[in-house]
Amino acid sequence: MITTTFLLLLISFECWYLTSGQIRLMHPSVYIQHIAKKPLLVRIAGAFLFLLATASFIFNLGLASGIAAVIFGLMAAGSLIVVLQPFQYLRIKVVAGLYFSFLLLEIFI
Repeated sequence: MITTTFLLLLISFECWYLTSGQIRLMHPSVYIQHIAKKPLLVRIAGAFLFLLATASFIFNLGLASGIAAVIFGLMAAGSLIVVLQPFQYLRIKVVAGLYFSFLLLEIFI
């Protein structure tokens, strides 16, 4: 469950980052071009995913530790997005592979 919640934070931060208007990508991917066409809708979706992740953390970990986990997770997701997005390392297949790997670790450990 925590892996899914961190994935929601990562997706929400990427939605906000790609619609910020401050980034300039030389060769954007197809999904980034779709995001650029409807920035308001993507920002609303990012906000909804962030609220869903926050509620999930608070429900699973309690109020204080849930808020702390949201802050730490948002800092981690933000640093990953800001550092890796210009190199386009965060593709859908890579993120999905990492997600399922971590999900299996979470289930079996």
